[in-house]
Amino acid sequence: MLIDERVKIMVIYFREDDPKKNTSLKMIRYGIAYRIHPRKIRGYPVVLNPYAINYLGRWCREYIEKYGLVVLDASWKKLSPTRFKGIRGKHYKLPPLLPGNPVNYGKPCILSSIEAVAASLYITGFKNIYNKLIKLYKWMNTFHKLNQEILEEYSKAEKQEELEKTIKKYWENPPC
Repeated sequence: MLIDERVKIMVIYFREDDPKKNTSLKMIRYGIAYRIHPRKIRGYPVVLNPYAINYLGRWCREYIEKYGLVVLDASWKKLSPTRFKGIRGKHYKLPPLLPGNPVNYGKPCILSSIEAVAASLYITGFKNIYNKLIKLYKWMNTFHKLNQEILEEYSKAEKQEELEKTIKKYWENPPC
């Protein structure tokens, strides 16, 4: 069962990481998300794409509500812009955040799938779902502590320009 019927979370899964540690598969097992083939995507969901030009912000909420959120689950070592070609939807990148996961702890922007989904939902105003997601892993509490203030600031930005000013306020040289 999905956490919130208003939000569809879709996972394009590439089988490149250890399935026992994979955060997308855990979201799928818990009924929070479901696997989808890129050709089966309908409408214009928000696609989390670290190579996108524009940042995700609260202005993306209506697309997430109407069409859903797509996360591509692949190894960061094998990720490239070509992986996102042909994926239908509105492509946005997340503003810089610090991961709390044990693999990439503290390396800016190298988030796990669950961290990326949780951050997207927080920024776009789905804070109730975010609060449920951070309970799935103990280290998600670390992610929350590392990013709580900045996530709140990002979620207040009304426009892309405002979000970019917030990023510059927190990051001298934005890492992503």
